[in-house]
Amino acid sequence: MATFAEALALTFLPSTCATCRTALPWAGSRAGICAGCWGRVVAHRSPLCPVCGDPETASGDECLACRSDRPPWRGAASVGPYQGVLRDLVLLFKAGGRDELARPLGELLASRCRLQEWGQPDAVVAVPMTWTRRLRRGYDQADLLGRAVAHELGAHFARALSRRGRGAQVGRSRAERLRLSARAFSPRRRVSGRVLLVDDVFTTGATAAACARSLSHAGADEVYVLTIARTPQSGRIA
Repeated sequence: MATFAEALALTFLPSTCATCRTALPWAGSRAGICAGCWGRVVAHRSPLCPVCGDPETASGDECLACRSDRPPWRGAASVGPYQGVLRDLVLLFKAGGRDELARPLGELLASRCRLQEWGQPDAVVAVPMTWTRRLRRGYDQADLLGRAVAHELGAHFARALSRRGRGAQVGRSRAERLRLSARAFSPRRRVSGRVLLVDDVFTTGATAAACARSLSHAGADEVYVLTIARTPQSGRIA
C-alpha cells in the first residue's frame, strides 16, 4: 500500500517523466524527471582548460585561445555538453515553464564548482534577463539558478548586474553576440572579492565576458563563470 506522501505525489505531481515520457515513480524522481534521466546526464571529464573550461584541451593546461587572448574572468566551467538529457533539462528550465528544476540543477552546478577548487565565493551573481523576457516567461531562470547555487555553497546571492535592450542571443552569429553583449550589461551594485557568475549555457563566451567586465568595474577581484552546459566546439572570445 502506498504511503500518504506517495499518494499525494501521485495525485499532484506529473505522471510521466518530462524528458523520456516513461512512468514517473515517486521514489528517486526530482522535479518531474525520473532517476534514470538524471543518471544519464553526461558531465565533462578532466582535463579541462582551467581558464575557459574547454573540454577539448589535451593536457589540462591553458588552451591556445586563452594563452593568446585571455578572457576577462579567472576560470570557467560547465557541468557538461549541451546535448542529450542535459540539453533537454536546460530547455525545460528555460522555456518549458519548469522552474522547479532550479534546485536540482543548482546542486549539479555546486558540485562542479567544488570540483574546480576555486574556493568559496564571496558572492554569487546570475546573468540578468531583460524585464520584457522575464514578463513573458513568468520567471528569471538564471536568477533562480543563482539563488540555488548560492544556497548549496552557503554563499551570498547578489543581484549585482542590470541588463539593457531586447537583443536575444539565440540564433545570432558570434560577431553579433559580441556586439550585443558589449553594451547589454552594467553594474547594479558594488561587489568585492571572489564572484561566481552563473548562467545556463556557455556558447561564445560573449555574455560571460561582458558580465565579467561589469563585475570587475563593480569591485570584483576575481570572477569565475559557471554554467549548466557548454555548446560543443563553442566560439572563442576575439
